[in-house]
Amino acid sequence: MVVPDLANQKERSLYIAVCEEQHPYYTCGDKVRGVLRVEPTLRPQRISLTFKGYSVIYDQSNKGARPNFFSQKQDLFESAGAHENFDILKRGTAADGKVELPFEFTFPHTVESGPPPDRNWRFAEDSYDHPRFQHSAGFPLPPSCSSQVSSNKGLAPRIIYALEACLDSVVPDNPRVQVHQELNFVPPAPEFDSALLQPMVELGTKLPKHCCRYKLIRTRKLLPGYGSSSKLGKVKDMLVEKELFFGLNSYSEVPFARFNILATPARVQVIGSCVPIVITVQHLDRSASLPTPPALFMRRIRVQLLSAFHIFVPGSLQSKQNAKDGPDIVRDNLVLVDKKFEDGHGGTLQDGLNLADMEDLRLVHQKLLPSFTSYGLALEYELQVDIWGECASHEFMGIACRENVQVVSGWSSTALQGEASTQEPVYHELDPDAARYEMGTEGSRPQLNERAPSYGYYAPSPAERTAPRPMPPPYMA
Repeated sequence: MVVPDLANQKERSLYIAVCEEQHPYYTCGDKVRGVLRVEPTLRPQRISLTFKGYSVIYDQSNKGARPNFFSQKQDLFESAGAHENFDILKRGTAADGKVELPFEFTFPHTVESGPPPDRNWRFAEDSYDHPRFQHSAGFPLPPSCSSQVSSNKGLAPRIIYALEACLDSVVPDNPRVQVHQELNFVPPAPEFDSALLQPMVELGTKLPKHCCRYKLIRTRKLLPGYGSSSKLGKVKDMLVEKELFFGLNSYSEVPFARFNILATPARVQVIGSCVPIVITVQHLDRSASLPTPPALFMRRIRVQLLSAFHIFVPGSLQSKQNAKDGPDIVRDNLVLVDKKFEDGHGGTLQDGLNLADMEDLRLVHQKLLPSFTSYGLALEYELQVDIWGECASHEFMGIACRENVQVVSGWSSTALQGEASTQEPVYHELDPDAARYEMGTEGSRPQLNERAPSYGYYAPSPAERTAPRPMPPPYMA
């Protein structure tokens, strides 16, 4: 939340006017252009404008930290030493008498600043090659984040990109004037194999440990021609199935069918796009009296995106906080679709069925942000599919899958770089001790200030875009 004294308002004597040329959202390589409008009566000695990205996070004791991502500063004006300090008028004035000082910044592609040196930002349980929490500069910028996350154990974390103007004046009553203007940022999608945008059934499906991997239906209704049976025969069949009647037809003669209903989503999900989910039906076993597998029908489908926002603030080096303290995890369930089908309208559950073909299932939610990892913050997702069905008038339900997925924005980093850039940006390992840490050999790890950054990010300079790109959905950032 911006302090009232720093709020950027048009009627104030110092105002940041940002030119939103195409859209109110920025991504990597975008130009942030505008003018700083100054009232000459402020009698400024110097004026500077800083473009920065940073996060504000809190631990479980509400003690905060502020890791910076980057900082770019421009000195827009400096007085030549005139006695009255009105020499800013030499820059010219607008129709309302205010002086306009133009500025331009560029959103970087990666984090340029290291984490605060008073803490060891390496998470003990992290994999070196795939850290949940970053510990050195070079990783992609995380998205803007403000009210999407709330924690009962601490204050809500924020990821902020902003312009901050500072004016030093000779006026004794108001020697310094500052204003703060936040910007909305959405990172482009990282480089990935396009095959990850489609379900990969051959990789199998992940289910929670408590879930049974098959459904069992045992009833005489599975028998062919059961619907033409007499009413008395149907009553006897019901009593036999419930072990309330034993006659010539024993309980062992009740036919059964055992099957699996699984779902496979794409491993990479694009915000605003369809969510492809392929249903796999496996008929495992059935009674010899059943010539064909029974028909399965869908009665309800629910698709949820389970988010896990990890907050990790290590103790300062002076406080010697217990290094085994785990992160604070804020979980949320984002329901993408929850639809019930009336009898006869649910459709047959068949192997290879794509849910996107029977329901307009899109990755849309007001709380949705792309997956990311950062200093002390990480956002991860799982996609869960629950299916309610019917077989021979017997209902069944269960979790069809709970799979880790990566959520990305619809902007491609390759497209943003333009045709002039053909080299793909890649991570390059700079730390010579990486292999030894990964193998778990003896020796303690050096402190953060004694080692080179673990990752370097090499990317070509972004080319100027010649064609406008589409605006992202309004629920992003």
